[in-house]
Amino acid sequence: MKKTILLIAMTVFVAMGSIAQAQKIATINTMKVVDTLPMKDSVMAKLAAIEQGYVQRLQDLEMEMQNKEKEYQTKQALKASPAQLELIQKSFQRLQQEAQETQEAYKAEIQQEQVRLYNPILELVRKTAGDVAKAKGYAHVIDNSQSIVLWSANPADDLTAAVIAGLLKKDRKSTRL
Repeated sequence: MKKTILLIAMTVFVAMGSIAQAQKIATINTMKVVDTLPMKDSVMAKLAAIEQGYVQRLQDLEMEMQNKEKEYQTKQALKASPAQLELIQKSFQRLQQEAQETQEAYKAEIQQEQVRLYNPILELVRKTAGDVAKAKGYAHVIDNSQSIVLWSANPADDLTAAVIAGLLKKDRKSTRL
């Protein structure tokens, strides 16, 4: 009985080992791929333009707050009424609130735009990685841009360079059209 169970267990392990060996696994560093694409430059330019608009608005608000602070100090030195000082304080607080809302709006818009602009690029990388992997006989591709793959026995399993070459080739073809 023990020999039968041992024989079955060994058969299962051998079968699983042969299945695992049959499926080749490749890696890709998607961050490196995206960083090398010319498309990334236009995304970065669009994000920088959005950022510049918010930076300018925040600088204007900062200047307005500084002016309100000076106005408050001047009125206080001239012994202005408490009502006048309170109006200046409320105006200052509104400016602070507006600056905070502007910063939050900036963060939200940048995040939305990053997703909107990078998703087509990442889809193209995924498709090209799949095409390269199929052509080279790989069953799976793991993204190692976050250093999740701790060790690989075969550096040839890294498809990053092949995917970059494939994407650049596609980019050259599309710019000719």
